[in-house]
Amino acid sequence: MSSANYQNAVAVIAKQEDKFLELVKAAKTDVVFKQEMLYAAQAMMNNDYLCTVAINNPLSLRNAFGQVAACGLTLNPARGLCYLVPRDGQVVLDVSYKGMIKTAVNDGAIRDCIVELVYSNDQFKYKGKRHSPVHEFDPFDTEERGEFRGVYVEVTLPDGRVHVEAVTAKEIYKARDASDLWKRKKKGPWVDFETSMFKKTGIKIAKKYWPQVGEKLDTVIQYLNTTAGEGFASHDVPISVVERYMGAAEVVDEAQPLPTSNEVEEQVPASETTQVEPEDAQAQVAAPLEGEVLQASNDESQAPVDLPPKVLKKAQEVVKRARESQGWKAARDYVSAWPVEARDYALRLLSTAEYQAAQGE
Repeated sequence: MSSANYQNAVAVIAKQEDKFLELVKAAKTDVVFKQEMLYAAQAMMNNDYLCTVAINNPLSLRNAFGQVAACGLTLNPARGLCYLVPRDGQVVLDVSYKGMIKTAVNDGAIRDCIVELVYSNDQFKYKGKRHSPVHEFDPFDTEERGEFRGVYVEVTLPDGRVHVEAVTAKEIYKARDASDLWKRKKKGPWVDFETSMFKKTGIKIAKKYWPQVGEKLDTVIQYLNTTAGEGFASHDVPISVVERYMGAAEVVDEAQPLPTSNEVEEQVPASETTQVEPEDAQAQVAAPLEGEVLQASNDESQAPVDLPPKVLKKAQEVVKRARESQGWKAARDYVSAWPVEARDYALRLLSTAEYQAAQGE
């Protein structure tokens, strides 16, 4: 790894200090920028490939580091809560099952959590949702435990009650099979960290049946399922976003997954243009003068060349929803937490679209 590449990668993070502090304040977390930058720098120094991906895809590095501020989990490797990892051409924040538990505890959804894998040769007796199961096995004799049967997630609720959810192996494998990385390449965390993924997926399923779940855990899971490629993905719009578009909320989503770059080969060449529907076509970047008539254009050359198609599409969707609901301020609030290039591009589209709407176009 060259010293220049390492320094450039660290510089990408250093420039994010103001945005990081804004996210910490909005999300009411307590992570410290300088400490987390040190841990991120250490991770890239110890992993040449991570550093290379960060240089080739700085947008994903900014996004992943921003998630640290939003979810409030430290990159301290000694804690084992989350890690910056290279995955499918981008840097992602991989939150461990311990990190998911920590997020739920911090949110006040639970007091504590135990996640255990159950195998065919274990002595296991399920006693219902309100009682701890009986589970006996030899943790040192892993080869003799038999076939994987499932996971149980036992949590202590805020009122002191116990809540137990049993998740079958069939449900776990169904979630794995939904992973884009698994379907396309049979690689990724499901291959490299299978037992940890069993536990993470068990928590993802079990939390649906908890009496309450904090927003941070929901958004962490949404990020893991989509940007981090773990599968189990949902395309539902979070309720907080719906509320904002209805004018009922003015807050910024703490950990709303931000648009990220995709694989390097999927980035848009400078000479390539993308055709969009007429209602989504935007005019020129410059702010319109009073009385000036703007013509819609299908030319997206105003978009930064390092923004991949999925980010361009996301920005167009935001503009379309803002036009339909007349929620221009809410849309600007929403994109304000995006990485710089994506945010500026989306704001330009919103300004042009709002002007066109005011002119009855």
